[in-house]
Amino acid sequence: MKRLLACVLLVSLVSACNANVDYEPMTVTGPSSTVNRLPPTITASPPTETPTFLPIETSTLTPIPCDPSATYCIEDGHFFLERPIALPGTVTIDPGYPYGSTEGGKRDPHHGVEFYNASGTPVLAAADGLVVVAGDDSQIVYGPLVNFYGNLIVLEHHFPGINQPVFTLYGHLSKVDVQVGQSVQSGDKIGEVGSTGYATGSHLHFEVRLGKNDYDSNRNPVLWLKPLSGNNGISFGVIAGRLADAQEKLIHASNVNIQYFPDLNGPQAAAYQLETYAPEQNPVNGDNDWDENFTMSDLPAGNYRISLVWGGKLYDRRIVVMPGKITFVVFQIDQ
Repeated sequence: MKRLLACVLLVSLVSACNANVDYEPMTVTGPSSTVNRLPPTITASPPTETPTFLPIETSTLTPIPCDPSATYCIEDGHFFLERPIALPGTVTIDPGYPYGSTEGGKRDPHHGVEFYNASGTPVLAAADGLVVVAGDDSQIVYGPLVNFYGNLIVLEHHFPGINQPVFTLYGHLSKVDVQVGQSVQSGDKIGEVGSTGYATGSHLHFEVRLGKNDYDSNRNPVLWLKPLSGNNGISFGVIAGRLADAQEKLIHASNVNIQYFPDLNGPQAAAYQLETYAPEQNPVNGDNDWDENFTMSDLPAGNYRISLVWGGKLYDRRIVVMPGKITFVVFQIDQ
């Protein structure tokens, strides 16, 4: 573990906790419209047993040291970035090709995330910054090869508490509206969605790079983008996790299950199955704070179960996702 994690262990149960909260329907607020945001169910079947959860208290949270390998940690994170797409565009991250995924070995590990939108959809600066790249990559390599991103923009940002520059990359653009050396403000239109370079369909490819503006300095954007907010008072959070053996070597698994329980005593409302970051020769980077190898973003606040089977043994954890926070867990696998 790269550093000692501070977190919140939630220790007492109140009647107004999650059992009496209605989490449906979910909507995301925006400047001109709303969009439904209830997580889709999947056909995967996580191991079944009666779920029990650590008791939680939402009114008085006492920060104490925690062990993410025994329970879970709830942390503020570093959510400095706004969505690079505004409503009525698609502001949610495409789940089909997440950060670190190879789509079953068909592609290289993904160094960013995708926002699928029609060509011409405005692309916005995710934070105040300086334009350091604006044009195309036909002559200069910004990815694994030339003409990978097509038309692209890179902004440089400086955030409090982060001792290195942060770069955001916007790729496959149909139009570039800024110039190198220009200062931009969060939410400024800097370009338009397109399908230039090595793109499959019209979408925005979005990356976060830490320290250097190069392909190998990637970090998972979901740990930097602010979680979505709902107009009914229910907000979203993020799960980050680390799956490793006793020697801290990261383990690749494709059967990490996440189940959502709006009601402590009721059935699951949604389920997901995800894959840890691909173990390629040049894998993507984990975050400096968590060194994670799996994440799930924009999850409704509430009760969750994370589980997987490894070597015939069930590993599972009951956790809570809090609005605008990161819930961090560690699974140590017996090898």
